[in-house]
Amino acid sequence: MTLSQFAIQTKDQQIETIKKHGCFLYVRNEAGVDIILYQLDGFYIEVFFEAEAKEKIAIRPFDDTASLDIYLQEINISALQELL
Repeated sequence: MTLSQFAIQTKDQQIETIKKHGCFLYVRNEAGVDIILYQLDGFYIEVFFEAEAKEKIAIRPFDDTASLDIYLQEINISALQELL
């Protein structure tokens, strides 16, 4: 599936596609909103949840790696550095 094909799906179809084919990568919280990152084929998807209500607020697909910077900053590689 391409980013364009995913983007034209309804929200319910997108959720099903993520459940069936998405690969969970990371979850972070920003201002009470859980943001869950998935990878699907050649692109990424952020699913935004209202943390307390566990209600989906938005789904944002993207394929630019610059949008991954916030996730990369949170990865601790100190254990790997000790091995080098």
